[in-house]
Amino acid sequence: MSDPKKGTGKKPKGSGRRLYTDENPKDTVSVEFSSAAAIKRTLAKKSFKAKSHKRQSQIINLIHQRARAAYKNAKDPKVKARLKRAFEYAEERKEASKRKTKRMQKSKNENMIQSMIMQEIQAFIDEKKKKKKKKKSKRKKAGTESSKESSLRDWFGRKGAKGKKKGWVDCNAPDGKGGYKSCGRSGGEKRKKYPACRPTPAACRERGKGKSWGKKAAKKKKNESVDLNVERLIVEEFQKVLFKPGLLHHVENNIPVTENIYRPGSPCFFNVIKQARDFYNKGLYEAKSDEERDLLENSQLGEWVIVEGERVPLDFPLFIDEILDEAKKKKKKDPPLNKPSRNSGSGKKYKVFVRNPKTGKVKKITYGDSKGGLKGGWNDPAARKSFAARHKCAQKKDKTKPGYWACRAHKDFGPGVGRFW
Repeated sequence: MSDPKKGTGKKPKGSGRRLYTDENPKDTVSVEFSSAAAIKRTLAKKSFKAKSHKRQSQIINLIHQRARAAYKNAKDPKVKARLKRAFEYAEERKEASKRKTKRMQKSKNENMIQSMIMQEIQAFIDEKKKKKKKKKSKRKKAGTESSKESSLRDWFGRKGAKGKKKGWVDCNAPDGKGGYKSCGRSGGEKRKKYPACRPTPAACRERGKGKSWGKKAAKKKKNESVDLNVERLIVEEFQKVLFKPGLLHHVENNIPVTENIYRPGSPCFFNVIKQARDFYNKGLYEAKSDEERDLLENSQLGEWVIVEGERVPLDFPLFIDEILDEAKKKKKKDPPLNKPSRNSGSGKKYKVFVRNPKTGKVKKITYGDSKGGLKGGWNDPAARKSFAARHKCAQKKDKTKPGYWACRAHKDFGPGVGRFW
């Protein structure tokens, strides 16, 4: 089929066109491809940015093919070099457009999977509700046996089940024929279970007062447990398929997103919280604390808005302020490190706080004899040299040992001493 002279804005049925066309003048974007700068101008136009991704891809493909053809046909070395740069830039943009198409397709597939998963979950829940409603209806029907009486006296005044004995039945003693044995035992008869007497067999299907009896009740509890396990397994499998590695790590290690494993302000930091909120709203992610629930329900952390042409994260400054406040509190608790001072308590004369590199904990070190030391000879070079030789000060490099600081006491506390020894 030949293409029509006047276009409709859509690809005609049977047309072999694969490139961007200007069939609809309102949908036209004038393109340039003579240089990399010209291509950038084209792709920066508002008319181009307003198009859908599919239409933008068509325009980029057109620019790429035209730049390639112009580059191959150019004879002048300068023109050919300019067109080569234009062609390479167009190729970069084409590859970037392909990557975006793949991401959009992946996102579309994930949304389809999510939709299927939600349908499966909803069907599973609806089936459970249906069964529960059916059982409830059966219990209600059986309950009419006992609800016919308005008082306990009427209940015990029932004549009992029809039959030869016309007495009550023992619900814990089935007769093997679909009925129950009489509540009263014959002479010498023994029963395995404690009697559960009711006026009629229909009343045996009712619940007891806060309790249930018989094999059916035990089977029901087991089935409920199985249903819960199945539901949990389904959710876990869906999480493995849908969750990104960061959020899946949080789930598998039971870490709330309020204790984000990524650096605050990084793309992964925001993505984990955004994903957690999306899946929380869909019922596939469970908040582990009230703080996390508040973050997912009442904040917009992880979302972005455009303010004066720039993307700005929502609620992020408040979150950072909380982190900084916690850091400040923690910092205030730690004493000043590597700053010797006089020891006001009993024992040694001086003290200093250092951090143990192996454990990361702060350690207090006390040193200096309170009654002696180099107090009288700090300004005497010979005395300092003798002290350093006796204590081997040149070899002491471990800040977690008292000897290291004792060798430097005259510099830390001695007036006018400009060197260690």
